[in-house]
Amino acid sequence: MEVGQSYFIWNGVDCRSMGIRTNGPAPIIRPEERVKHITIPGVSGDLTEIEGNDIYNSYIQTVTIHVKAGMHVRDVYSWLRGSGYVTFSGEPDRKQSARIVGAITLNRHSRNLDWWSGEVQFYCQPLKELLIEDPVTVALGGSIRNFGDVASRPLYKITSTAETLDIAVLGNGYSWENRMFIAGLTSGDVVWVDTASMEVWNADKTALLTKNTMGDFPMLPAGQSLIPGNGWSTVEIVKRERYL
Repeated sequence: MEVGQSYFIWNGVDCRSMGIRTNGPAPIIRPEERVKHITIPGVSGDLTEIEGNDIYNSYIQTVTIHVKAGMHVRDVYSWLRGSGYVTFSGEPDRKQSARIVGAITLNRHSRNLDWWSGEVQFYCQPLKELLIEDPVTVALGGSIRNFGDVASRPLYKITSTAETLDIAVLGNGYSWENRMFIAGLTSGDVVWVDTASMEVWNADKTALLTKNTMGDFPMLPAGQSLIPGNGWSTVEIVKRERYL
């Protein structure tokens, strides 16, 4: 593989290992905010109405590829399909959920017919995630920073010190309503709180405890937040930061 060569990684496979080159790095795209423009009769201009905070549209990222002769075109076709995660060389530390859409047509390109060229379209979800993210341990009442651009839906691992625990996230306009209660525990029980799937599990994830909860799954707003609560002393948090 050539140092500094542009590339993309699709579902863990680097395009360079498939004998593929690209026409330079894919552009870094900031997604479009989802808005509605309303025309009011007799009034110049439009009224812009946002659907909600941090709501963005998906978009298509098009990459021109060149496949080296000797690589089987059918192998490339079989690889570049379906859905998964893509990483582009312009942002090598991030990934985003995507699906390959549209037809992929490879044509003979070079004079000596040793390269095939075509385009691949990735239908990308608007928010990007870090490729690698380690859990952060926070003491009761401690603080944590979400370096992402928008609120995230983290994964919490909590060891209870009582029969009931509660955990909240306070920051960037969030109130005590961003708080969850979990009952029916004994001291030393480990619970997983997944705010993305909105599920609560026991230690080995063999039993759902969601029915024993009240309140809201605590999201993590962008910026600095406090993590207060009761019935626990420390919590491990995978922040799942998201970026535009």
